[in-house]
Amino acid sequence: MKRFFTLAIAAFMTLTAVDAQAQHIQKQRVGSYYDGDNIVFAEARTTLAVDVTVEHEVFVVGPYARYAQRLLGTRASLVGRDEYYIVSSEVMLTDSDHHYESRTMVSAQNEAVVEFDYPLIDKLSSVDVELEAAAEAAAKQIYALRRARLDLITGELGDGSFGAGVTSALEEIERLEREYLDLFYGKRSVITSSHRYIVPIEEDKSTYLIARFNREEGLVAEDDLSGDIILVTIRPSQMNYPAGDPKGKIAYRYANNANVMLSLGGNPLTERVLPIYEWGCTVLFPSPVK
Repeated sequence: MKRFFTLAIAAFMTLTAVDAQAQHIQKQRVGSYYDGDNIVFAEARTTLAVDVTVEHEVFVVGPYARYAQRLLGTRASLVGRDEYYIVSSEVMLTDSDHHYESRTMVSAQNEAVVEFDYPLIDKLSSVDVELEAAAEAAAKQIYALRRARLDLITGELGDGSFGAGVTSALEEIERLEREYLDLFYGKRSVITSSHRYIVPIEEDKSTYLIARFNREEGLVAEDDLSGDIILVTIRPSQMNYPAGDPKGKIAYRYANNANVMLSLGGNPLTERVLPIYEWGCTVLFPSPVK
């Protein structure tokens, strides 16, 4: 199945969110001043949190895959997979000072570990059997399980069994059939992991390398040249700030509604307008402003 690297950027602030078309200018009072009886020392800083979600897909080919078409009527994949994909991303403002944290969530079709247990489930004796003959025997067992299930449902099998007993028997038949089918069609597992990178914004710095990514290992360190770079790029916009009063003593830092782009290997993935104080402007006023 064709997969795409799609990263969706979202941003928020504690009080105000800025959309791509928004003209609102966010400001924050800076410097030292009295707030009631307290002295406040304030500075306007921007820190981004970049969340990247990665899927690790593993597919192990079934040992009887080459016989699936003939014995079961549908073709099985003969090619195994062990690949990583970036499936989503978010960028948001944060006050966290942790540089990196990782969370892992497992979502598997079978088990997180998809190796086959040996001896295989269909091996009922120590006698060695040719692979094709073993596949034929496994296919017969699949059809036998299906007949047994149908007989249970129609009441032809399990005389005197009803209620929970029938339900339990049907569940066991389904489990056995799945294990036998895996011998032909293989096992697939998807492990989803979420990773967060903290990016403190600096004045006059517009690009931030947060990690690298490759299909064989997923997210790797910034200095691992085997991966393509994941880059945050900030492009300030032309903005009209309030004129203020050069003689004023009350300072406000106005954020720049900058275009923030996330890219992988130089290819743009997504972009969003975010308020960035480091690319903004400090304006003086004679009195506090709303």
